[in-house]
Amino acid sequence: MALSQSRYNGMLLAGLLLFSITLPLSKSAGNVLLFLGYISVVAGMVYYQEFKASVLSGIRQPLTLAFSLYFLIALVGVFFTEKYADGFHVANKFFSLPAIYLLVSVLIETVQDPEKRRRNAENIIYSFLAGLVILNGIGVMTYLGIFGHKKFILPLAPLNMHHIWFSNINALGMYAAASLLLFSRRGASTGGKRFLFIFFILAVPCVFLSQSRTAWFGIALTSLIMVFLMIRSKIIVACTVTAVAAACVVIYVFVPLVHERINMITTDITLFFSGTLESSLGNRFLMWKAAFMMFLSNPIAGVGTGDYVPTMIAYVKSGQFPEFLLEFNQPHNMYLFALATNGLWGLAALLYVFYQALLLALPLIRGGQEERLFGFIAVATAIHFLAAGFTDSLFNIQVVRYSFVFIMAVCIRKSTISARRDQLTGCG
Repeated sequence: MALSQSRYNGMLLAGLLLFSITLPLSKSAGNVLLFLGYISVVAGMVYYQEFKASVLSGIRQPLTLAFSLYFLIALVGVFFTEKYADGFHVANKFFSLPAIYLLVSVLIETVQDPEKRRRNAENIIYSFLAGLVILNGIGVMTYLGIFGHKKFILPLAPLNMHHIWFSNINALGMYAAASLLLFSRRGASTGGKRFLFIFFILAVPCVFLSQSRTAWFGIALTSLIMVFLMIRSKIIVACTVTAVAAACVVIYVFVPLVHERINMITTDITLFFSGTLESSLGNRFLMWKAAFMMFLSNPIAGVGTGDYVPTMIAYVKSGQFPEFLLEFNQPHNMYLFALATNGLWGLAALLYVFYQALLLALPLIRGGQEERLFGFIAVATAIHFLAAGFTDSLFNIQVVRYSFVFIMAVCIRKSTISARRDQLTGCG
């Protein structure tokens, strides 16, 4: 008996939900599900003509060009790389941006009914949050000594995930959960509130225990900007900003964990200028300097997509930088990584991704409930990456890169953008 197209679409959606859950939990499982997703879409296009037509019509999604351009710049940079294999290895990372964006956004858009399409998109976000609940639950049990042998050991890094990656994907989950509470009917329901309450109860302490100042800075700045964007009353904005600033001061003063991590900033700077180079900030200062030197060596094209590490090795061998910098394969700054490897073209392509994302998402937060739901998540995610990207090369990290493009695919799609444009046209 032949499988109907509706059932086939349902299977693809189930696969997308499973990918959403596994995204924070397992790189291998996520990659396997992505591969199966790509194969299934191709098979569906061969077997179902209507499905083929909907996929082909959905390829022109709002961010397809921006993500594709970023990848193409990296691909061209391969030919400036000393070893092509190294260049293709790095460029392949950025190929995931347009690939995942198209897979997720197009599969959501194949559903013609607007209400069902919205529910599917919400379910995908909830599945991502469910994956984070599982990850954070493991994290809390790891910290308490129920799992493994890392009782009360900081920074918290469950399932061997780096603590900075762990805290940053939790930050994205917190923006999504906040948007569901504010703008989703399901989020306002009793069951929705219970689930989101459980998520926040686990996520907030996990972000603190991760000890990631990158995530803390990103969350604080993003929260303030979102308050400014969402609230029109200047008095309420001023009161909210004052309350957030006061809360930050109170946390700094009375939470030893935060107090210690923040004070390390001044300690690291003092040590760096006194000649002790190896520290969290000291490492970054040196890597930033090296990355900027790479950019200056070829401002237009950079040293090549795959030549950050070989160039750093050359710098170390020549005595310009200490050997411990070879422990890092990127400069912990996504802007400088783009400049170092792909020059001004690389930086322009990177900034174009965020320019397009914000250009498309900002009008959504002034729309209806559905548009606000997705617009809030997309804008907050973009702002967080722009802020946190100053201290980490976020697009070089698979779980963080996948999470970013996954969220953009769910939130910035053809139907969400066209619906808002129709509203503005109708108002005009």
